Amino acid sequence: MKRIMLAALLVGAIAVAAFPQGYEGTIVFQGGHGAKALGMGGAFCALADDATGALWNPAGLTFVGPWIGGATSNRFSTGDFEGVGYQYVSGGFTYEGYAIGLGWANATAGQYYSASMYLGTVGIEIGGFGSVGVNVKYYSETIEDESASGFGFDIGLLFPITDQFTIGIVAKDVGGTTIWEDQTVTPMYTVGAGGKFLDGALTVACDVDLSGMSFAGAKAGLEFVLIENLAVRAGVVFPDADFSSYYFTVGAGLGVGDLSIDAAYVLQPEPGESLVLSATFLLGNLFAPAEEQAPEQAPEQAPEQPTE
Repeated sequence: MKRIMLAALLVGAIAVAAFPQGYEGTIVFQGGHGAKALGMGGAFCALADDATGALWNPAGLTFVGPWIGGATSNRFSTGDFEGVGYQYVSGGFTYEGYAIGLGWANATAGQYYSASMYLGTVGIEIGGFGSVGVNVKYYSETIEDESASGFGFDIGLLFPITDQFTIGIVAKDVGGTTIWEDQTVTPMYTVGAGGKFLDGALTVACDVDLSGMSFAGAKAGLEFVLIENLAVRAGVVFPDADFSSYYFTVGAGLGVGDLSIDAAYVLQPEPGESLVLSATFLLGNLFAPAEEQAPEQAPEQAPEQPTE
């Protein structure tokens, strides 16, 4: 019982501190990570278009292109537990509508708690329909001197309704994931929508979360491209089913060629505010075939004039 109470306290501290959701019975990695997503309040299920996409909706990676990147956040003190942090790195390759990716996440809370997740993602683009993606996850968790592990699965779908509007659906830890003998990670479901307006300069998104079959919260966010390669973001999070509380997030992103650098600030009152940094580097140009150059044409010779 003591271990269960400590686990709930530590996992809850990380989940609530780090992400815009942390429901009873879930594991910290269910919440997602990344400055682009969190800058929009975590309303990223219908977008999932950067290196952290597999954590939000694995189907989104089929549209990203070859990538490498990740996110990090060194958190504030949460009560008696200092050093709360979460790091995530991933990389993958896409080819003719298929995506394969690998990721690793690590969460810590002082010397008492640590957890890791090893993630494999496969996505398939279905022409004229959208895409489907699957995560296979291996969890390992250490609380004080005791450790446990388990496997989990996610399934995600993306439906482009039009060129500007997309619907996303994701089920995390399908069927429940058992890590400790007396603790099962509850499945979590998210339905989201995203739209682009003003010739793509404005992106608006919203997500609804379900824990089991019960409403568990909602998120909404937007991104506005101020000038080329510079975007600002804002979001609002309703972490409770009764909308009794809410908080805001803000963020920004800078693109330099194929590199995107993002930052987000989560203005969460309890246990406190936090900063997230992330980056995505697209590798498409490295794998693109070299352009063939047309052979140089010899200068045309003037016709010889007949001699008299």
